[in-house]
Amino acid sequence: MGLVTRFARQWVAGETMADAIRVAKEANARGLDALVNHLGEHYREKAPVESTRREYLSLLATMQSEGVRGEVSIKPTQFGVLIDRAYALSEMIPILEATKALGRVLWLDMESAHTTDDTIWIGERLLDQYDRVGICLQANLKRTADDLDRLLEAHARVRLVKGAYQETPDIAYRTRSEIDRAYLAHLETLFTKGQDFAVASHDGRMIERALALAKVHPTPFEFAMLQGVRDPLKIELVRSGHRVAEYIPYGPNWLPYFTRRLRERPRNVITMIRSFVSG
Repeated sequence: MGLVTRFARQWVAGETMADAIRVAKEANARGLDALVNHLGEHYREKAPVESTRREYLSLLATMQSEGVRGEVSIKPTQFGVLIDRAYALSEMIPILEATKALGRVLWLDMESAHTTDDTIWIGERLLDQYDRVGICLQANLKRTADDLDRLLEAHARVRLVKGAYQETPDIAYRTRSEIDRAYLAHLETLFTKGQDFAVASHDGRMIERALALAKVHPTPFEFAMLQGVRDPLKIELVRSGHRVAEYIPYGPNWLPYFTRRLRERPRNVITMIRSFVSG
């Protein structure tokens, strides 16, 4: 596990808030915004949910006091959506109020498909109280075109990703070509109908298409990429005048996130095995 932990640091800031603040400041120094997430998911007890609420309130206060430029992104299942969506919403309201007081954006991560309806419902309730709320959508889900239209009509910000969760073929595209076609179609929608959205991809083809669309539809948007992935490209985009946010996760519950990153990028398994051999 020590070797796995060492390798996971490519994508995870560390286990403490201090680690996250340090990496966020480093991102800011490189011209990137920080998009900070405290890792944790699938809570079915109220105690860890309430601990998560306190952690995010402290995180927002620390980001403000330390002069960190960026936002936080929260997961509905770590706020109790598996207990009850109304309860999850009630636990998120203090985060929304703190975010609003600081003039920042509150982002909702999207998780596996069985929570999509509840996540959108919560996002719409939050938007009723604050207009700077963003929701992540996954291009691999077949329903996303309808969800995107719905959220754009509600004036939500959207962060478009390909999707890292394993889903069944009846609800999700499974091949790379299908997912890419869907992602490109959703990009067209965002650039023609949206604003203040995030193009969250490390795929050069998606980024090139976004840059081309931006020339035709000059609307405010940003790129979003994971910590530890395509760092030179992030700097290149910043130097070209584009906003780039770096997704910075932290916390002791890093293993599920790390596992998804390996599954999403299988060649990283080879890198990890080499680290085992080399020590």
